[in-house]
Amino acid sequence: MKIISVEEHNSEIQNTEAVAVTVQQSSLAPNEALKLVFGEYAANTQRAYARAFRDLQEWADIRELREMENFDPLRMLEYKNQLKSSGKKASTINQTMSALRKVCKVLTEFGYLKQNPFKASVIRAEKVDTATSKGALQVSQLNAMMEANKVMQYDGRTATLLRCRNGLVLKFLYLTAARRGEAADLRWDDIVQDGAFYVAVLRFTKSGKEQRIKLRDELHEELSSWRLLCQQNSIDSAYVFPSLGFRTLAHQMSGKGINDIVSRLGKAIGLNISAHYLRHTAITLALELGEPLQKVQSYARHASANTTIRYFHDRQLLKKNPTDRLPLI
Repeated sequence: MKIISVEEHNSEIQNTEAVAVTVQQSSLAPNEALKLVFGEYAANTQRAYARAFRDLQEWADIRELREMENFDPLRMLEYKNQLKSSGKKASTINQTMSALRKVCKVLTEFGYLKQNPFKASVIRAEKVDTATSKGALQVSQLNAMMEANKVMQYDGRTATLLRCRNGLVLKFLYLTAARRGEAADLRWDDIVQDGAFYVAVLRFTKSGKEQRIKLRDELHEELSSWRLLCQQNSIDSAYVFPSLGFRTLAHQMSGKGINDIVSRLGKAIGLNISAHYLRHTAITLALELGEPLQKVQSYARHASANTTIRYFHDRQLLKKNPTDRLPLI
């Protein structure tokens, strides 16, 4: 079976009537529908949605969207169970199903699907618990990673630069709750002053819309020192966190490169983590410290407070559960 990729270039729709194809008339290829409804999303988000839908296509042998008309929630749940049995990580399964839920919702709203296969509580209720494998770090663990960075064996020719950049990547992700791709895309020109504060302008975000995050004074000072160190070592790069490899010196790092930094520092203290753990930690700690949910939602740049609250599953809630003081019956 030939899997249809969203990245494939298709011939343009010839007229506006073709764009408004109804389910009854549709022989629309899935990749064409994805391009129509998600064309304005950030490239990384488009790829994530496309990958999730492509894997579903392969499993269900879907060639045209109308073949999904007979899909129901149980069929989608069957696919989710297949992902579980194949050994996929809980976080991977949840991300996949979240992407598929969004794709199906939008395709249904646009009229490309007669019914939404995800429109049932049974799918949401089957969310795989990730609390045991993915969550907030302790501040002591963050400090241990910073200490590990100081003694880690780096290439002697660039050890000072690597140590400074990698430690700063860790601090930046934690103190801003930025995503790894946002850190990789950040340019020096994107750090600007707004009144008495400094902000980082994120031009390539998950939502596809430009967003701004405040930089703490301490973080901004360290970023300024890092820039000076780069200049002193003739590292002329437009990017805040450039590659320091000898073949890619001063070029843009990838999101994977940012993730590899965090992963390596985590393994140095016995943790198997990704860059997202730092975002998770920032959001969870902010909630634990009593910051209002709406304020943390804005800080995290979540479209819904429901997304923000999912980050808060601290085990202290078991000690101070709201029902603990209710009268017994």
